[in-house]
Amino acid sequence: MKRTTKQRTAVMAALTATTDFVSAQQLHVLLGPDAPALATVYRTLQALVEEGTADAVARAGEQVYRACGVAHHHHLVCTQCAATVEVDGGEIEEWATRTAREHGFVTDSHIADIYGRCAMCAP
Repeated sequence: MKRTTKQRTAVMAALTATTDFVSAQQLHVLLGPDAPALATVYRTLQALVEEGTADAVARAGEQVYRACGVAHHHHLVCTQCAATVEVDGGEIEEWATRTAREHGFVTDSHIADIYGRCAMCAP
């Protein structure tokens, strides 16, 4: 875990206060006039993702972020309305481990997000 700084604390507090995924730029605006530099927001978000404190998913060509719990999970992301659902990996976990082993790898981590349209957006 990285050391706690004033900027890191502010980014995490703003991220925790949101209920949806937000871009670094959106979070920077939410932080207000005393916000750290945008580059600091990006670096802090990446650090939070790496340590598992935040989730990141690709949406419309950019990374968006949300505070998350500690349990490992994956996402279903609607490409039309941006609804996002956290799902347990179950079979994905087994597949990732088995596939890595079959190719002589030992897994350190993996990301498996599924993009499509939710029930409200699907025809």
